[in-house]
Amino acid sequence: MYKSQFVGLDDKPCDTKCLLCDCTFVLPTNEADFLTHLFKVHRLVIADVWKIANLRSYVHYWSTKFKEEPLTTYCSTMLMDCTPDGQPSKNEHYFLLSDCLSEDKTLRDEIHRAKLEWTLAQQEAERADTSFKRGCIFCRTEICGSRAAYIKHLYQKHNLYLGKPENLVFVDELLDKIQNNIESLICIYCEGTFKDRMVLKEHMRKKFHKSINPHNKAYDKFYINNYLEPEKTWERKQANLKTKPDIGGGSSENEDEESSWSDWNDESVKITCLFCNYSNNEFTCILSHMKEAHSFDFEETVKDLTFYQKVKVVNYIKRQIQLQRCIFCETKSDNVLEHMKNQQHCKIATQKVWDQPEYYFPMSENDSFLYNLDATSNSDEESDVENLTEAM
Repeated sequence: MYKSQFVGLDDKPCDTKCLLCDCTFVLPTNEADFLTHLFKVHRLVIADVWKIANLRSYVHYWSTKFKEEPLTTYCSTMLMDCTPDGQPSKNEHYFLLSDCLSEDKTLRDEIHRAKLEWTLAQQEAERADTSFKRGCIFCRTEICGSRAAYIKHLYQKHNLYLGKPENLVFVDELLDKIQNNIESLICIYCEGTFKDRMVLKEHMRKKFHKSINPHNKAYDKFYINNYLEPEKTWERKQANLKTKPDIGGGSSENEDEESSWSDWNDESVKITCLFCNYSNNEFTCILSHMKEAHSFDFEETVKDLTFYQKVKVVNYIKRQIQLQRCIFCETKSDNVLEHMKNQQHCKIATQKVWDQPEYYFPMSENDSFLYNLDATSNSDEESDVENLTEAM
């Protein structure tokens, strides 16, 4: 276990006393409030705070120093024509603590080195850990043995690129963050929120949003490069990448990507038949049930349709059944399933009946049947996307 003279290298939120008074702030969570306090109450400005590898360690060091000597011993004095609250006033004194002072520069360098060594020790522990075990975020595969294998699986099977495994650290926390976003229906790239998993899946697939947001600084801590070169952020490095490198000798082909993302299902959510209350975890079982119990071949019915037309068919059928109307002749009946069976109407009406904008929208939230529709990619589908935008 790595040991250091500096405190709080793990960046866990912790109460930290102001370096000039007894006020406390939770750092790094409330860093902005802390810096505002220094300026308004003590007229002290810390230069280039973002370059300090660990603010708690920095504050701890200088709080000891300022108990022994006044600010003027270590800080540059500045004159400004306003008070801390912005009121005009001539020759107001302020103090700047910066790495222009050799002692401050040495401190910053030592904290940076300690932070890097501590982070590398954490990474080494993760890479040596063979007890790793976690289910895939998107499919039912369980990956055991190493975090690198999990990262490669996400890229090769789902085209989700997080970076080279050797450049990642705090992998469990990173995966938790991504999974929480997905479960909260938030795109991990643009961070937009969507109404259900199917819409989110389609958005990420069509927009190629299968990488994390390089502008979100919350991800910086997961990349070793940020500890090697603190002045060059991961966002700037990402901007220089023209292609995604191979992270394990494999590649992610479009066909593999399509099949893997279309299999993105939540094991805990049962799929319900379009005609009755029968449910099952397996989509194939639902399809077989509809053939046997309702004489309805869903796959044959939708085989020549685009993805969004399939969505319309599903929503049309569910609405008709809910209204007790035949899906073929639209006759209302107290026992619509019996009517459909007797009249051999276990088939959908003509396209002009169900291919309407109103059937883009599901009858219920998080409709698990819709999650299992295979997405297609052709010009007709793109036209449907435009129609959907107009309908909304």
